[in-house]
Amino acid sequence: MTTPVEALRQILPIAGWPRDASADVAFTGGADPILPTPFRIGVAGAATIAAHGLAAADLWEMKSGKRQKVGVDVRQATASLRSGTYQQLGDGHLSTERHGIMGVYPTKDGRWSYLHCNFPNHRAAALKVLGVEESREAVTRAVAKWNALELEEAIIAAKGAGGMVRNKEEWKVHPQGIAVAGLPLMEIVKIGNGRPEPLPRGDRPLRASASSTSRGCWPAQPARAPWPSTALT
Repeated sequence: MTTPVEALRQILPIAGWPRDASADVAFTGGADPILPTPFRIGVAGAATIAAHGLAAADLWEMKSGKRQKVGVDVRQATASLRSGTYQQLGDGHLSTERHGIMGVYPTKDGRWSYLHCNFPNHRAAALKVLGVEESREAVTRAVAKWNALELEEAIIAAKGAGGMVRNKEEWKVHPQGIAVAGLPLMEIVKIGNGRPEPLPRGDRPLRASASSTSRGCWPAQPARAPWPSTALT
């Protein structure tokens, strides 16, 4: 199983950083699976946050001449990816419940169809295609009369959101799956030109260094950890 360190070493070279920069990162807080999913969300999230932490440490070194270590708690990193689940408004409670008719339904041909109905326009499109009122029972009966692929196409044509549930092999040969497979893991795209701005002075004057020239010019602001789960020590 891929570890956060291994995942970090995969993404660093894409950003022009050496793999051995991962030596400055310590991962704690357990390992995947943290959430009940086959996807390694904890690993991917922790590695991404660690990369942000390394960038912050690099900024701090350019500013002060001092190098810091980065620490990432994998469980906290995973929680940050579901931050909406833990939101509060003052002392009140914010509901994170999905709409009652959103979900996966069995279809006539023995497949499953997923309906995204959290947004009013998507919900209206699905109900219009199915020709039923807004209730879980009515939607279940209506979906059972459709073949999954036909329902997918009808909902998309109605500007809704949803689709037939596919296994991994089916997704690999689907046009969208093929398109996604052809994309790089990560891209850094320059979207415009701007005048480089120096960092504020720290404990010692900024110096020219290989890191500052090879890694580009960073924004003129102090370095800080981008997430509560990232600690610079």
